[in-house]
Amino acid sequence: MISWLISGPFIYLAVLVFVAATAKKLLTIARMPRHLRWDLYPIAHEGPAGSSFQKVEFWRSPRPFSIIHELAEMAQEIMLLKKTFLHNRRMWLFSFPMHMGFYLIIAWLGLIVAGSLVELATGLAISGASTIFWAQMVNGITIVVGVVGLVAGLYGTLGLLWIRCTDDDLKDFTSPVTFFNLYLIIALFAVGLAAFVLADPSFAIARGYVASLLVFRPMPVGHPLMLLEILLFGTFLIYLPFSRMLHFAAKYFFYHNIMWDDEPVTAGSNLEKSITSCLGYPVEWGASHITPHGSWLEQATTNPTRPKQEVKKADEA
Repeated sequence: MISWLISGPFIYLAVLVFVAATAKKLLTIARMPRHLRWDLYPIAHEGPAGSSFQKVEFWRSPRPFSIIHELAEMAQEIMLLKKTFLHNRRMWLFSFPMHMGFYLIIAWLGLIVAGSLVELATGLAISGASTIFWAQMVNGITIVVGVVGLVAGLYGTLGLLWIRCTDDDLKDFTSPVTFFNLYLIIALFAVGLAAFVLADPSFAIARGYVASLLVFRPMPVGHPLMLLEILLFGTFLIYLPFSRMLHFAAKYFFYHNIMWDDEPVTAGSNLEKSITSCLGYPVEWGASHITPHGSWLEQATTNPTRPKQEVKKADEA
């Protein structure tokens, strides 16, 4: 009964919570008030030019926009962790394999799902014992991608935990939730690797289990390690949208709405309307130069009386 609950209803619930909560979080971020733009140059989508402001009478020419250069910059950051490599090489040595482990496991899941769909549609077994070459090849690639992903992810996460515990610059301000995240990810990779070695060396059980989920007839998983792997994976999916690890999706807004947003403000544009609406927000803190309970627009357009101490000092001067 417990095996069926974990491998059936629980994993469906986990996927549903992950999709719904992630969508809700991203929608909330997208609807937030406009952030102060950084306009940090060079901006990726301006390509080799770096900044259109370097040109004489730049406003007379259309703004340069290169999707190729933007995608190339994003790929370097997402796949290679470029900024971590440049500014914290020691952290990169472990952060890179951990992230690469996640990417490979996502690719492994894609291969498992694809193999399951092929088996369901054709009845052909994706295995090393198959007489069909491409079925053997898919099986071999699935094993290599899965194992390399598990090993890389486990190595990188253990390394990050070691740095957090030993580096004086990190351990004093590493929060308990950071350690919890690392322990959860370590357990996820370690149990997955143990399940591969001791229970499912060809990922045949995993492929059959995913196939049963796709047809909504989840099969109970008997091996304790496989069951624990499913439990940890479902728990991770539920936890992910509510954790700091949501940065995998939130980074899009950071780059496109803050760092690289160089759209000029023109009269009547949507950008002007957005900024104007933000000026109506109230200022919720106080100071001698702040109009009490006034909006940002009122702060910029009113001239509050200077404090008496400033007036006295000015008179004495």
